[in-house]
Amino acid sequence: HGEELFTQTCAACHGPAGEGVEGLGKDMTASEFIAGKSDEELVEFIKVGRPPDDPLNTTGVAMLPKGGNPSLSEEDLYDIVAFIRTLQK
Repeated sequence: HGEELFTQTCAACHGPAGEGVEGLGKDMTASEFIAGKSDEELVEFIKVGRPPDDPLNTTGVAMLPKGGNPSLSEEDLYDIVAFIRTLQK
């Protein structure tokens, strides 16, 4: 289920395999940020996103709360995080 949600919500910026899209979304496959966070921390991060003026935003593009999909439930976010973990190298 997480893969389906990722494809629908996250892949436009992060690529279908989490490889990133230049100028949009970061590569998730080798992300130290993702590797260094717990599932709970990642869910909380996805809930709020990252504005373009955040000093840690290196693309200058906003990551919208819930990837721009407000209908995602807490369970959906955990499913997405579980799928993202499978992308890590």
